[in-house]
Amino acid sequence: MTRASSIVKSELFRVLVLCFLVSTLCAGCSSKQAGLDASGSLSLNVKGAPLSDSEKASLAKNRGKIARQVPAYAEPVVEQQSKYFLRGGRKTMEVTSKRAENYLAYARGVFRSHGLPEELAYLAMVESGYNTRARSRAGAAGAWQFMPYTGMKFGLAQDKWQDERLDIYHATDSAARYLKKLHDDFGDWPTAIAAYNAGEGKMSRACEAAGERTFFGVMRKNDRLDEKTRLKAETLQYVPRFLAVTAIMENLPELGFEEIHPERAARMTKVRIRPRTNLKAMASACGMSWGEFQTYNPHFKRSVSHASQHTNAYVPESRGAMAMAYARNPVSVSTVMLASAETTGTGKAARASGSAKKAAYGRGGTYTLRPGDTLTRVARKYNTSVQALLAANNLRDANSIHAGQTLAIPGRATTVAQAGSTRTGKGGVNTYRVQPRDNLWQISRKLNVSVDDLKRWNNLRGQDIHVGQRLVVMR
Repeated sequence: MTRASSIVKSELFRVLVLCFLVSTLCAGCSSKQAGLDASGSLSLNVKGAPLSDSEKASLAKNRGKIARQVPAYAEPVVEQQSKYFLRGGRKTMEVTSKRAENYLAYARGVFRSHGLPEELAYLAMVESGYNTRARSRAGAAGAWQFMPYTGMKFGLAQDKWQDERLDIYHATDSAARYLKKLHDDFGDWPTAIAAYNAGEGKMSRACEAAGERTFFGVMRKNDRLDEKTRLKAETLQYVPRFLAVTAIMENLPELGFEEIHPERAARMTKVRIRPRTNLKAMASACGMSWGEFQTYNPHFKRSVSHASQHTNAYVPESRGAMAMAYARNPVSVSTVMLASAETTGTGKAARASGSAKKAAYGRGGTYTLRPGDTLTRVARKYNTSVQALLAANNLRDANSIHAGQTLAIPGRATTVAQAGSTRTGKGGVNTYRVQPRDNLWQISRKLNVSVDDLKRWNNLRGQDIHVGQRLVVMR
């Protein structure tokens, strides 16, 4: 064989390899990005003009440390992923980059503290678009898409009370430790990242079957492997996609995207809370709605913290002092309410706990007035007095009731508390007179009840109370 023919064959082989790579990668990021051809092989469908020289120059400007480990023959595949996010997937890039803005500074700090490349923070964009509540059909959850077993292995608790895979702050640290372990196992970042997607067992078997040590080495031979050992198309495109996202994120303004400012993201305060803490009362103590609190703490499955373990909650730094004060003296959930919460979800727990409380009060509980009802009739029905009903419901006039109104029903013994204090009768209703500077949270702490109970017992919709007002307190 002449030297010239050898060169021609070598060049032909290189072209065939490139064609194979372009025709087998980039499926799964979007249903519009890739599809199956007649033979069942994955093929690209990235529409739009080729990358311009200026776009290529911008992408090459800052690519991150991991891009240095990409062989030249794989560059076209990374370029195709970049083209997708700059063309058809541009809107996706805009949305996920803005969402990532809230977490990137924190994530970079975590990876830096572990001695890892900071651009690994962008991997959560590929995994979930930094959606802290993301769940996959396969069972992965959270921004870092941990599977149940791997999550538990790296310290993310999952039980009836919480799923720490949705705790982005804890999960980011777990992801850093997992990636460090994978890098120690495989020796280079592209292969470690591929293993994060496929699993270390799958990646190891693919390397062994291909006789290669790296992801890109396996990628060139993947079509020659049998079905059990070859990497899925999702994994083949996963690493190039991460590299493309990294290059774009490092050069957003130059590529026509709105610049983001992760350093300006609201800082969060982590608060260590005791078991059986009433989380709705915590939200109220911090001046937050329950929905707002859940936005920062999607890992809690119920409005009660773990029955026997301390756990973490997060609030904006501006609310940190209030949260810390509450954590030092929290409203603890009673044994009856806890039992209800253990067997029901958050929404059902409130209804079940209401029924449990009603039973616990003996003849107490609540009653919704029907057309034609009078306090005298209700008092007779529950073996109590009109005066007790008036006191229990902060009513001045027996005629100031209406159909549909819910009344607190006192037990057999009712003691009306003196100003600013409560006394417990043999099992019914007490009242508390609101003092200057009182708010519902402070009162709940004094009486060891929840803010939600105070609001329900007194038909309160907001936080408004006034000095001298008598609040019903069920015992």
